[in-house]
Amino acid sequence: MISRRIIFISLGLLLTSFHFCEVSSFQFPSRCSQNRSCTNRRTGRSIAVSELYSTSSANAASLVSSSGKAYISFKHPRTDTELVIIGCLHGSSSSAKDVSLLLNEKTTDVVVLELCPTRYKDLTKDMIRRKSSQEELTGSYVNMVVKTIEARGLSTGLAAAVLGGASQLSSYLSGFQPGFEFTTAMEFVESQEDRCDVILADRMVDETLRRVGELPSISLEMVQNFLDSGFNWEETYGKEAQVLKNAVSGNGVLEVDMAKALFRSNDVVIDLARLTLPTFIFIEGINVLFGSAFNRFNPIAAADLSVSLGSLFVDLASTMTVIDWNSFAGDFAFELLSNALQLFLGYILLALPASRVILSERDHQLTKGIDDACKFAAKKNIDGKGGRVVCVLGMLHVNGVAKKIMQS
Repeated sequence: MISRRIIFISLGLLLTSFHFCEVSSFQFPSRCSQNRSCTNRRTGRSIAVSELYSTSSANAASLVSSSGKAYISFKHPRTDTELVIIGCLHGSSSSAKDVSLLLNEKTTDVVVLELCPTRYKDLTKDMIRRKSSQEELTGSYVNMVVKTIEARGLSTGLAAAVLGGASQLSSYLSGFQPGFEFTTAMEFVESQEDRCDVILADRMVDETLRRVGELPSISLEMVQNFLDSGFNWEETYGKEAQVLKNAVSGNGVLEVDMAKALFRSNDVVIDLARLTLPTFIFIEGINVLFGSAFNRFNPIAAADLSVSLGSLFVDLASTMTVIDWNSFAGDFAFELLSNALQLFLGYILLALPASRVILSERDHQLTKGIDDACKFAAKKNIDGKGGRVVCVLGMLHVNGVAKKIMQS
């Protein structure tokens, strides 16, 4: 029972995690440029940001503290651009409100979105077809999976099915509007005419799905590296563990503390409850159904359910000898150790490999896009310095990206 519960709790965590770190696309990935792009709102021309500027020299950064907030603000070390990185609970109204407030706070030169061109186009289409029926969405999901398998292979197709399905289910249960914070930013940029540009900083969704499909081989590679290093945790798993820890609690200097950010206001607490409670109630319901099905085919277990747990414990306690108690304690300790081992194996074989694919690799990509956005914003000024860039990212990306920018 405990092992099954661990499985279902892990599934619940998987469903809710998509709202902290955007990793899936409900639509089939269409063919488009593999470069990040900068979209000029006046001309509509898309420019690969890798072509915009070359690297400039570094300057000291000035940090603005944001304790208890879902964003950090500091000066970009090389361009002196004001950089605001917003951590979002994807699809929530509270994050959309944060995005709107911070974008309208001051003149913004560039908006950076945690999207690739494919997902940007898909989200634009979604804004047009909000009134689509659930049947049409379900058919689109099945069509997406089939086409992805045909175009990219079985492993990528399965990854698309899992990520797309889980993200859709989580959004359905929570009532969140997928991409709400992104569409809020897109509408802001549209209202600015030619005064604000958009840079799409994430890597292509095809590549993310391919890497997710390779998680089993990545997990085995990490195990092999751990063994080859002579069980050196710090040089292998320790690096990814630190990335995950930093994403959640920060590095003590430049950070968004999720524990504080998720309880900073009533609106955020309500969104968090909408996200977590329906999902875990749904998962617990499935767990109960599995338990009922198991008991139906297990007469002994079914009979045990008819007995009061309290009276059963009293009866057992009154008849148990010291040897029985020692045996019970040994069995209980073994059960605890067994489940702790399961959790640890899940941590090193699934959580840390997933952290590499979903956090580490994409943090690097997002950092490059934000660096280019700051250079682009500074270029708009006469002296080639200053400007303002606002980035809309998943909350789990904020600390890692900020740390990379400060270290670059």
